[in-house]
Amino acid sequence: MIKKPTVVALLLAIFLIIVTSCSKGTYTQTIKITIDPVNVNGLISKIGYYRDRELVNSLTFIDGDGDSIIDGKTGPTAEGNWPKGWEWFDDLYSDVIVGYSTITMIDEKIVIQNGSAHEFLPGEYECEYIG
Repeated sequence: MIKKPTVVALLLAIFLIIVTSCSKGTYTQTIKITIDPVNVNGLISKIGYYRDRELVNSLTFIDGDGDSIIDGKTGPTAEGNWPKGWEWFDDLYSDVIVGYSTITMIDEKIVIQNGSAHEFLPGEYECEYIG
């Protein structure tokens, strides 16, 4: 038989766990990387950082004519506005020179090159942040 104080303590502990895990500072972070065809042979790669499904930061690289040379780029909305471990996207954006840097798809990897190569896989990468 379970004593009444034990049940009350257990219910209080469950309540505290639920309340603290749903605190205002908790949100989901997602990095979404896509590559899609554009025109006949071109590519467009989009990298988005979402916080609770709202776009916070993004990069876009485009090879509009299929020659592997990056014809345009956009982003980021703010430098340093990436989740921990993904800050290197600021360096990627700075390294890319429109009309000179290349973008290719090798196997399943996106390869962006301007002297040094940046390689990454398309996909959705999630982590939970509790502030």
